[in-house]
Amino acid sequence: MSSDQLASNAPCGCDERLVLPSPHTNPPAQPALHYRLGTLQSFLRRMIARLAQQPVADGRRPLAMLTTRDPADPSLALLDAAATLADVLTFYQERIANEGFLRTATERQSVLYLARAIGYELKPGVAASTYLAFTLDDSPAAPAQTLIPAGTQVQSIPVKQGELPQTFETTGDFVARKAWNLLRPRPTQPQQLDKGSRTLYLAGIDTRLQPGDYLLLVGSERERDPGNERWDLRRVLSVTPYPDPNGGYTVVTWEPGLGSDRPPMRPAAQPQVFALRRTAHLFGFNAPDWRLMPADVKAQYAGSASSLPTEWPGFAIDSNNPQLELDAAYPKIVPGSWITLLTPGYAELYRVTRNESVGVANFALSGQVTRLTVDTTENLNRFTRRSTLVLAESELLAVAAEPIVTPVTGKYLDVAGVVSDLQPGQPLIVSGKRSLTDEHPTVAVVFVAAVHPAADFTTIVLQDKGLDTISLIRSTTVIYANVVAATHGETTAAPIGSGDGSRSHQQFRLKKSPLTYVSATTPTGTASTLTVRVNGVLWTEVPSLYLADPDEQSYVVRIDDNGTATVLFGDGVHGARLPTGQENIVATYRFGIGLAGEVDAGALTLLKTRPPGVRSVTNPLAATGAEDPETLDGARQNAPQTVLTLDRIVSLQDVTDFANAFAGIGKAQAAAFRHGEQMIIHLTVATAGGDSPAATDPLLTNLRLAIDAVRDPAMLMELAGFSSLTFRLTATVRYDRRYRADDVRLAIETALTTTFSFAAREFAQPVTAAEVIACIQSMTGVIAVDLDELAYAGGRTGSHPSLLVARPARQIGATIAPAELLVLDPNGINLTLIEAALP
Repeated sequence: MSSDQLASNAPCGCDERLVLPSPHTNPPAQPALHYRLGTLQSFLRRMIARLAQQPVADGRRPLAMLTTRDPADPSLALLDAAATLADVLTFYQERIANEGFLRTATERQSVLYLARAIGYELKPGVAASTYLAFTLDDSPAAPAQTLIPAGTQVQSIPVKQGELPQTFETTGDFVARKAWNLLRPRPTQPQQLDKGSRTLYLAGIDTRLQPGDYLLLVGSERERDPGNERWDLRRVLSVTPYPDPNGGYTVVTWEPGLGSDRPPMRPAAQPQVFALRRTAHLFGFNAPDWRLMPADVKAQYAGSASSLPTEWPGFAIDSNNPQLELDAAYPKIVPGSWITLLTPGYAELYRVTRNESVGVANFALSGQVTRLTVDTTENLNRFTRRSTLVLAESELLAVAAEPIVTPVTGKYLDVAGVVSDLQPGQPLIVSGKRSLTDEHPTVAVVFVAAVHPAADFTTIVLQDKGLDTISLIRSTTVIYANVVAATHGETTAAPIGSGDGSRSHQQFRLKKSPLTYVSATTPTGTASTLTVRVNGVLWTEVPSLYLADPDEQSYVVRIDDNGTATVLFGDGVHGARLPTGQENIVATYRFGIGLAGEVDAGALTLLKTRPPGVRSVTNPLAATGAEDPETLDGARQNAPQTVLTLDRIVSLQDVTDFANAFAGIGKAQAAAFRHGEQMIIHLTVATAGGDSPAATDPLLTNLRLAIDAVRDPAMLMELAGFSSLTFRLTATVRYDRRYRADDVRLAIETALTTTFSFAAREFAQPVTAAEVIACIQSMTGVIAVDLDELAYAGGRTGSHPSLLVARPARQIGATIAPAELLVLDPNGINLTLIEAALP
């Protein structure tokens, strides 16, 4: 019989329906189960509808005569109370049903127990990590080195509103040296004047050189052998001084380059540089033209009028006489100095051995002149009195070291001075600017592979790729060598209770919370900082007491909803009972965890414990790698993944699942590539805080080691941080005039920022115009949207005006580029709101 038939046959004559419970369907992947049989109203309607049909033992239906429907009637009030009871019971029945499934549970305790049933514990979070750079007292009386012990505490100084001080501790002992306080890249190198060189660096800025002056470059080869041709004479093309606090230097250029091709000749191996300050001539260069002289004068000089020469007698230079007479007195041309005879197309170098001042009368000229004696007569016959220029008064110039202007990059790092005792694996922090316009320096952590000291500099070979991915301006770069790894959390030690051998499963709460977990190479990615000693004996933490032997000295740690850690001991069957004692259970642990520890660079400057000789400390790098205790959504996603991977990696999806479940990792995506016959798995990751980890980040290192422990050894792995992309948008929005424009704008901006944030987007996920429009249109008060612009921020151009693409990991030549993550630039929202009235 249908409910319609029941209603139509009701003796009361009313049109009440017998409301039957509708069957529930729960498709997969629903956020909540529909499990209730009904609600207050449906239960009440069904009970009223059944009144007339309810029989008694003899088959009669006495309630059919109850026709009143007045809610104040006691009988209906009783039905209402019963419906209320059914409503409450079915509400909780549905809630209990939802709490029985991982996807639909809303209570943290339910999720915790469901996850624990498959061997998964909610991740307690992970502490941030960074590197601290210590500076020692460098006064002469200070010791050359000092020990910075493990556990040295450094506290941050809050600079933002609402920020609290955070304590970090060093992770290991380190012997710091004051010579390592601050290293700098090698600034200069000896000049190499080779064949073709056109530039010279001179010490100081007051060289008194001008374009057009002559420079002589001559070495020991010419000093030993007067016939040696390994010397160069060049005319200055430009002179550029560069002042600096150390006296500066001057750059001199010339043309052509040193050496010659015809004949082939190399420049001096280690030349000295001389400025030839004086330009002179040979005596007689300005003698009257012999052809214009009167006959009697010619006869007087020639000694006979019968056979007159065509030039002044003795006017040609005697190629066998090492003496040269100049046109005037030049007392500054001293013995040992150099002179150069220069005639068009040819030059020759001579060294002065003697300087005499003599009176000379010849060629119709007379006066006091300088007579020079030179070290050789080689090629004197190639010069004439009238065409020869004498370059003299050689002044030795101090040669400066050549400034190194190449950027700091690559695997080899040359630092100034001799740096000793750097150990392989020791971290260094390199800080410098990529461009002089950069507001903040680029900072990278590198590790020492080997050290090669030289005379005045040291070459540090770096591990892995070193600084291959960055290029820093040398003059802005500094290197910190007193570097120690540190993690968030403060150590405390105290008794937590007294053992009682008559009791099983004793448990004690830690007095300070949250318990610190640090990044580690375990499958979960974390390791507890808690150690427990009972009567001075160290007990061992285990994941579960179920498999523990009766005498096994072990315990488990459970984290409750408010982050308090509880230490649970055995019962003598599964794990040993605690021995009886007074305050004999002592816990040493650190407290502090999560994203609050991701302090900015330069924030950690307060030494809470100061080792002797330490002057200051800082963190050139921001702290990274932290993660807050796992959320319910995170547990729902990660708990099943542990069953999928079972702490082993076989497939490509296993790599992604393993990385996503690793503490401190916010996103991960694996991709496979072939390099010849070899398969390469590339894993792109992001930290839980939304950062792209550097190759030397401890989090990335621990993840790599954890994967290596459970993967196929034949599988090649590459890990890298993601490539960040941002986009901007411009939109015109028509809104209902009944709403305030500021409220509508705030709602739109909040929705856009949330929808296109790091948490909401995946690697290689594109952004479409339809997505943006739908997000804006869904806001209360919005009538219409016109998306005027959708574009990448930062200069990248899109291939389509309504689609912005984020690329997955891809092979570019011999390298693999990481996947891209496209999010909205918070400052890239440009909205124009126009008031519109509803019709």
